[in-house]
Amino acid sequence: MSEKIICQVCETDNPEEHRYCHWCGHPLREGLNKVLSREEAHKLLELSFAFEINNLIEQAITAYSAVLQVNPNYPDVHFKLADALVAKGDIPQAIHEYKEAIRINPNYIDAHRKLGEVYMDEGLVDEAVTEFDKVLSIKITYRYADVHNNLGVAYEKAGDMDEAIKFYKNAIEINPRYVKARFNLGNVYRQLGEYEKAVEEYNSALKIYARDPLTFNNLGIALANLNRMDEALEAFRQAVNLKPDYFRAIFNLANAYKDKGEKAEAITYFKKALELSPQDEEIMENIKMLEK
Repeated sequence: MSEKIICQVCETDNPEEHRYCHWCGHPLREGLNKVLSREEAHKLLELSFAFEINNLIEQAITAYSAVLQVNPNYPDVHFKLADALVAKGDIPQAIHEYKEAIRINPNYIDAHRKLGEVYMDEGLVDEAVTEFDKVLSIKITYRYADVHNNLGVAYEKAGDMDEAIKFYKNAIEINPRYVKARFNLGNVYRQLGEYEKAVEEYNSALKIYARDPLTFNNLGIALANLNRMDEALEAFRQAVNLKPDYFRAIFNLANAYKDKGEKAEAITYFKKALELSPQDEEIMENIKMLEK
């Protein structure tokens, strides 16, 4: 029976001829990283990717790191390592790896894009805008509707609604079927009190994809602000039909029935909302008032 080598990291048994752990990718012999050949690094890179697609994030990070010890100027591996670190939740180190990929290849579009998205998630809007702008400066802009949309989100979060509208419109011009950009543009118009424009964008989004409860709910809000209550009721009903536990849509539907004077229906939906939020005093007050 052949001798087994136990990995010091994950304690997995490996055949004696293995140079790297078949489970976590860690070197099985001291000093192995120093003599790792390019061919072996390539094999380890394939192993790393296999770990990642099987959601074995720690093993993927270990293996990608081992490849970088052999070839530290490999931008794709820095990028893949950054993605794995994001999945792990190690955002500072992920940012460092994205930046390393960009340092090696300043025109690495996907690294700029992903770094911008990470900055957005971290609330670093100015930094995100910088990265998205770099993407647009590197390649022809018509290919990047999603980048224009992301810039719109960044400017919206920064409170610059004019710039947000501009970039959402850019995204829609590039891809007229871009549902997310139309939804986002509708939200900005709604925030600005431009309810007719909001309704137009929500309806355009629903013509492309008619099964999004959030779009129906927001459409209902815009219609209610225009006092188009029958249409608002129908929009809220569609949202609830698509997502029966959608608290906000149920609550909005109850209020719409109340505003129309349809007390029985209003009570029914306020009680449904109360089931989802049993301590909500506003709902309880509404039920008490309507039952008097």
